[in-house]
Amino acid sequence: MAFNPAPSHWIPNEAVSGSDLVIPIASFPELTSGEAHATTGDIRKLAYAITKKLYDAQQAESAADRPAKMQITKGQSLSADGTTMTVTHQFTYVLAISSADVAAE
Repeated sequence: MAFNPAPSHWIPNEAVSGSDLVIPIASFPELTSGEAHATTGDIRKLAYAITKKLYDAQQAESAADRPAKMQITKGQSLSADGTTMTVTHQFTYVLAISSADVAAE
């Protein structure tokens, strides 16, 4: 198989409704509707859930089916006292100079 760029392949149930991007909370197992609430939620939890989902989706693909011009890497480390873990996700994109847009695969 080859790289599948369809957003719904990476985030199941993703859809567009008019001018709105619609992604059900259920697409992010570690996120509750309360944590994603527009005014009382926590942007850190929302951002982590999105980046984790994209990283996990990339890892679920065979190496040959991953995009070459968008890569996601992950790092993690445990605090010295073992009470917290730091997780980083790095996104790297190859952009076409003429349009400053993601380059074709």
